[in-house]
Amino acid sequence: MMAYTLLNHIQGKNGSRWAKFVRETGTENLLMVAIDAAKFTHKAMICTFYGDILVKPFEFDASLTGFEKVKEQIRMETEHHSPKFGEVW
Repeated sequence: MMAYTLLNHIQGKNGSRWAKFVRETGTENLLMVAIDAAKFTHKAMICTFYGDILVKPFEFDASLTGFEKVKEQIRMETEHHSPKFGEVW
C-alpha cells in the first residue's frame, strides 16, 4: 500500500509532497517568482499561482544590490497581498 501512495502522482514522491504543500498552504497564499538568468542583466517577475502578473518583469544585476532589489519586490508584494506572509520578511 505504501508504494501505491508514493506513486499516486505524476512526479512520484516529490510531486506528492508539492501537491500536499499547495493544498495545505492554499494557492491564494503563494507567490511565484520567475527569474530569467542571463549573462549580465537578469529579469524577474512576480505572479500569482495561476499566472496573474503582480509585478511586471524588471531588471536586476548579479550582485548583492540586485538580489536585495528582488527581495524588496517580493517583500512589498507579500505585504500588499497577504499580511500573513509579510511577517516572514
